[in-house]
Amino acid sequence: MKKIFSFFFLLLLLFPIVSSHEADTAHNDKVIIYKNEACGHCNIYLDELIPYLTDKGFQVEQKNLINDAAARTELDSLIKEQNIPPEFQGHMVTIVNKLILEGHVPIKAVKLLLEKYPDFNFPKLILYQDSMGEVESYTALNEDNKIAECSADEDPVQCLEQKGKKDYIKKSLLYLVIFQGLLSGIHPCTITVLLLFIAFLFTIKKTKGTIFKVGLAFIIGVFLAYFLIGLGVLKAFVISAKPHISAQIGALLILLLGLLNLYAFFFKKNIGFGIPSSWKSTISEMMHKASVPTAFIVGIIVGICSFGCTAGIYLSVISLLLMKATYLKGFVYLILYNIMFIAPLLVILFAASTPKVVERLETWESSEKRYIRLISGIVMILSAILIYYIVARPM
Repeated sequence: MKKIFSFFFLLLLLFPIVSSHEADTAHNDKVIIYKNEACGHCNIYLDELIPYLTDKGFQVEQKNLINDAAARTELDSLIKEQNIPPEFQGHMVTIVNKLILEGHVPIKAVKLLLEKYPDFNFPKLILYQDSMGEVESYTALNEDNKIAECSADEDPVQCLEQKGKKDYIKKSLLYLVIFQGLLSGIHPCTITVLLLFIAFLFTIKKTKGTIFKVGLAFIIGVFLAYFLIGLGVLKAFVISAKPHISAQIGALLILLLGLLNLYAFFFKKNIGFGIPSSWKSTISEMMHKASVPTAFIVGIIVGICSFGCTAGIYLSVISLLLMKATYLKGFVYLILYNIMFIAPLLVILFAASTPKVVERLETWESSEKRYIRLISGIVMILSAILIYYIVARPM
């Protein structure tokens, strides 16, 4: 009797473990497909994919992104949670355990992966192929941020081992943000106004302490205006239905602005970016007050107006952040960019201790203005090419 009791007692102890394991297995064997009902090619693709997954023992659930708001919210959370780059986001998403299929990934590749891992315990992978119709290649991304362009007959894991390359753009994003922030900070718009501002303060016999406070208030105003503009653009790009299209538009604008800068350099033309002539008298009147609040307001005005001078570089940075960083990282990088943007102004403020220093800075700024435009134009064009390359080909 004791043996029978012990046997049943042992079964009771094992039952929760077995049940838990079965529950986990059932959960892991569930496939969720987020699709657009209006996509005819999606249905053709799924007519082949779903029977194959069902035969493998998966339970398939389909969610319509058009009519189901909860599904859209769920997919958005998944994208942020899995840190799926915008260039890897397709029009249809299939979740198979740690495997994420974006778009119409060749079913041959999916079969090779599932055959290699019959227990479905494959590594975390994102496979992307967003074209319609018959395709013979796809792009693979693993959790180590290695990217590879693979043929339909290649196992994704093996393909990544053989061809996988680190995303060097993402790795060097920090340095790009710092460099382009400093580059945009040496443009004529804000530096010219700051030099005039400091020179004016010297002429009205203000103390060095007052000059520093008023100049710092001006710089903070410029920083705040520029940062808020960038934050607004970043949010607008993020909520776009096709963020990579927004990046393409940004690349086109950068290219046009870069060409305008080159035109201004070679033909010695003065492109009408920066502070409008009609505003200059108002700003001059405000400068005569020489107070901290007034300087702060002037800084905001100058920051807004000077956006036209460096919009190309700014958009290039935001586009790169959009393509290669999460929103939180993008927010931090945006702060860093704007700190680099005002760094030259801070250096000038500390250096402008005497009227002679101010005169020398004004002379340098006037003589080098054309070459600043040349460098900015070249960097804008290169940035546009780089961004378009990233969008068009994740490799």
